[in-house]
Amino acid sequence: MKKSVVYGMVFIAICLLVFRGYFAVADLIQKDQTQFLGFPLTVIVPGLAFAFLALRRDMASQEGVLMQIGAMIQILLIIAVPDLALHLALGFPVVFLVVELFETKMPSSVKASIKGKLIL
Repeated sequence: MKKSVVYGMVFIAICLLVFRGYFAVADLIQKDQTQFLGFPLTVIVPGLAFAFLALRRDMASQEGVLMQIGAMIQILLIIAVPDLALHLALGFPVVFLVVELFETKMPSSVKASIKGKLIL
């Protein structure tokens, strides 16, 4: 996977963590503890899963790299949209299905262009 893709996603993840943390503390000041108490399960745990995927470098196949990118995007969406987090977490098999359909049904010229931009 290209380092620029990983760095871009890590930057987005850090921005989301800061954004969600700020609003959790702001709500806590307003006497609403919901987001602050949910912060470990809705932000920190997905953030750790994202960090694990971002630090993983040695995928054996291009399909594995695409699944890694898809899972990272899915985790970013889980952090960004807490109201849909459960639905997004249950939708991980959809990511793998989309990658499989991409590999088998997409025209090879489009496939090569997308892979060239994302994968080394």
